[in-house]
Formats: sequence, structure tokens, C-alpha cells
Amino acid sequence: MKRLLFAVITAVALSLSAVAQGFDAVVDDIVESYVPWQSAEFSGRLKCDKLPLSPTVKMYMVRDSLLQISVRAPLLGEVGRINVTRDEVLAVNKMRRVYCSEPAASLFELWPSVLSDLQSVFLARVAVLGSGELDAENGATVDVEDDGEGNWVLVPQTDPGTLPFNYGYLVSPAGRTLAMMGAVPGKGSLTIEYSYPGRGEQLDITLDRSSGKKTEATLEFTSVKWGGTEMSPVRLGNYTKVGLKEFIGSISK
Repeated sequence: MKRLLFAVITAVALSLSAVAQGFDAVVDDIVESYVPWQSAEFSGRLKCDKLPLSPTVKMYMVRDSLLQISVRAPLLGEVGRINVTRDEVLAVNKMRRVYCSEPAASLFELWPSVLSDLQSVFLARVAVLGSGELDAENGATVDVEDDGEGNWVLVPQTDPGTLPFNYGYLVSPAGRTLAMMGAVPGKGSLTIEYSYPGRGEQLDITLDRSSGKKTEATLEFTSVKWGGTEMSPVRLGNYTKVGLKEFIGSISK
């Protein structure tokens, strides 16, 4: 599936054509299948070939305004927290008792829909990067191809030079996203494959580098529900504020 998706995304992205005639209804059906939401809560586990343990992950989102991710390790409790709002990006490493806090203004100036796009990734929804979740308006910029197996390949179109990568989605006839792939020519690719066991959601993530190195991770969300409760803020009185580079270094130690 990865090879087929990569080939179609590359071909369609390079063509820079308009939405294929007759496929407008596909976009409409996908948009209509999305349940309107205001907040959502996820609980599950992260498995990664680079981690010795499989920490639990809890996430809470408020549409277009808040993303909270909490990571907990066995016997240790919460070891890390990420909190993204339109005002601030906060990352906390509780093991090293350090945190990094940066104003979000420059991030949103560079990527206005960053919060919405990240939320769409976790909700397994198609996002047109730069304009948010797929809807009737930005759907006009999406190319649609039949993959020959009953699914749809969706490739958002951008002006040449706007994004340094090509990306697209594989979507089932029922409107469920099966995969997302982004590829930077000559650098590598990122693939997220989605599955839906029971009432949960699983994201199988693969990062392939042109050097041949590969990183694989799985997010298993056994509980996905609308609503939920915002997490209590982390008390930072006994933590040390550090810069982004130093914070990243604290994670790798």
C-alpha cells in the first residue's frame, strides 16, 4: 500500500491538475461523514523501536484552540507533557525537571492551521495543510484518484514552492482514512497507516530516511471519545526553563 500511495501522490502532485472531473462527490461524501466536534479525549499506549518501555499516552483536544499530550511510564507516573495553544507551546520533561516555553505567534504566522492540522492527524481526517480539515471550500483544491481497489487517493494541490514536500491520503469508500503519506524528494518519507480495532484507533507510523535508517512507532488508542476533561496544568515552580535545543537534549539523555 505504501508503494502505491507514494507513486500516486508523486504523479498527481507533479501534474498540478484540478480535481478530477466526476470525483467532486467523493470529497462531498468524505466531508459529510465527519462528525462535528468541539472536544475529544484519547487514551492509549505508545510503542516504538527506539524506546525500552511502552508508555501510556493521554491526549485532550479542543477544536482549533488546545492540544494536550501526557506521557506516563510504568511505576513513574507522568514523565512528560506537551501543551499547545494559540498563545504558547509548552513542553515539560518531568524526569529532568526542565521545561521549554515559547510564544506560539511565530509558529501560527508560519503555519496558520498547525493546530487544526495536528488535530486532524489524530482524528484520522484529511487535512489540507495551511487551510485545515477537509471541507467544501478547500476540497476544491484536492485531486482524487481511484486506486483500483475501491479506495480513493486524495492529493491536495499547492502552488510550486509553497511546501517542500508532497503529501496525500488513502481513504476508504466509507470515508475513513486508511493512510497518510508525506515525502520530501531526496530526503525520505513519513507514513501513517490507520486501523480501527473495536472502538479505538491505531496509528502505525513509519519514518524512512534516504540514508536507509527507519523509525517505526505505533499509537494504540483503546479509548477515543468526544468530550473529555482538560488536564490540570503542570506546576513549574521547581522546574528549570531551558531553550529548545537544550530541552531536546534532555529527552535524548
